[in-house]
Amino acid sequence: MNRTLFILTGLLLLSGCGKRERAERMGVPQRIISLAPDITEIIYTLGLGDKLVGATTYCAYPEAALSVPRVGGFGQFNFEAIVSLKPDLVILHDGYASEKSRLDGLGIPYLATESRFIKDIMASTAKIGAACGAQAEAEAWEKNMNEKRAAHRQKPSQQYRVLVTFGGNADAIDPIYAFGKACLHNELIEAAGGINVVENNLPFSTLSKEAVIRLNPDIIIQLAPGTEAPDDPSKPWKELSRIEAVKNNRIYILTGDYTCIPGPRFIQILDDFSRLIRPHDLEAK
Repeated sequence: MNRTLFILTGLLLLSGCGKRERAERMGVPQRIISLAPDITEIIYTLGLGDKLVGATTYCAYPEAALSVPRVGGFGQFNFEAIVSLKPDLVILHDGYASEKSRLDGLGIPYLATESRFIKDIMASTAKIGAACGAQAEAEAWEKNMNEKRAAHRQKPSQQYRVLVTFGGNADAIDPIYAFGKACLHNELIEAAGGINVVENNLPFSTLSKEAVIRLNPDIIIQLAPGTEAPDDPSKPWKELSRIEAVKNNRIYILTGDYTCIPGPRFIQILDDFSRLIRPHDLEAK
């Protein structure tokens, strides 16, 4: 499993699985550890980067996060490193049941967040802001996001059926991992004026080539962060020549690192999807 798929499936499967948290403490935390890339991005978005003393192997944005001490990665957290950093708050995903149990045993306060949908990202940002003395920054960010999202609410002149894949190489389509209905990326497809061709109520599915032919998307968007887009994105799909996206050469590759992290940069994914799904509507503005 490649790095992108490892991170993304971890975020999708573990967000929103539990409801209990332990965050009792005295005063505003001064030494914070983040256990997920999206949480790290929220911390910096709120101007709290100087309080971040630990982050995961996968926390690579913003650049300043690269110099923060590492505490392991998804499913393989180093609790000796966590203890040695003397945090007064660990922020993690709500579904990290075993990690919450370990922190309970160590007496380390934690704050649990979610990131599956836009509302989760907004709520998590407000929650972290309130807990860490950055409530005003969180409110300002929320206002800015709402204004940017409003710009995408224009009814599209035509709706297209869209397939969004992730986790593979930009020059290959085997296997095909695609987003289903129960995730952030489905929300973003719809907000951009498209219709997700994958209708099951799951975060993602593995599709066969035959299934893609049956679904027959008008547009295919491949998320391949950290790779180099080929000169001809449609080349790997030529054998599926019967589908509309191939016939009309509407296959696109997004290589930005933010495309597979359900965090505060979701608005950039929405901008990308809108540009690809309804370019003529945007040109008309």
